[in-house]
Amino acid sequence: MKEQRKVWLGLGAALLASSATSQAADNTPFDHHASQQTLQVAALAGEGGEGEGGEGEGGEGGGAADLTKDDAAYLGQLGLVRGHLWVGVQLYKAGHKDMALTHMKHPGDELYAGLKPAFAARDEEGFAEALSALADAVEQGQSVEMVEQRHRELEAGIADAENLQNASLKVALGSIERMVRTAAEEYAIGVRNGEIVNAHEYQDAYGFVEAAKARLALLNDVQRQESPDAVAEVETQLNAVASLWPALVPEGTVEGDASKLYGAAARIQLAGWELE
Repeated sequence: MKEQRKVWLGLGAALLASSATSQAADNTPFDHHASQQTLQVAALAGEGGEGEGGEGEGGEGGGAADLTKDDAAYLGQLGLVRGHLWVGVQLYKAGHKDMALTHMKHPGDELYAGLKPAFAARDEEGFAEALSALADAVEQGQSVEMVEQRHRELEAGIADAENLQNASLKVALGSIERMVRTAAEEYAIGVRNGEIVNAHEYQDAYGFVEAAKARLALLNDVQRQESPDAVAEVETQLNAVASLWPALVPEGTVEGDASKLYGAAARIQLAGWELE
């Protein structure tokens, strides 16, 4: 699709820019040939055009992706739920209740509602009750211990819906790429020229990347053995963007740019290309 081609060209450009930045920092020559190849690969990836199938890519609300059929998009959406809730709980533990409330989710919210058809297609019950229980605990100002308990119970419900251990490595890495790409979109809204202009989106991006790290850590031995190199590359990319969040609620400016996340998303997707 045309939109997919635009996304890939944008990711290729971000990868090129981030490569140039990192190589300049290392005082090593910039490999123009390799970078041109990267852009060509990114462009070719989008040349399927509108005549080919494909449901498109989805953002937080699910977008055009068919979550009932696209396992990577489905897992990616569940990862976004995890990210929202993780950062909300961290904020609550740090004493920022009002901020934590903005990251809580309810069964009627778009993010969860968009998953209901996917749950039905996979014969999964979902986790609406646990989702409400955590939100209620935060809204009622219950103890940190109780909020953490409700969070653990909810994460167990999300894990049941994910069934990650039965996913292929390609699907798992595809879901991580979607989470990181969405983090890039949120970071671009939250941070401009080093200034935090939207703390909520900055925090969402943080949660999405932390959820991506947690998902990678949960891969089993069989999944990892499908391509140890691909797993190692994804881990490298996730670790490389950690400095974008110096704190949950930073004071002053931050040394971060969304292009690093777009570049990481591009490299993660490239790492999964050859997997079956």
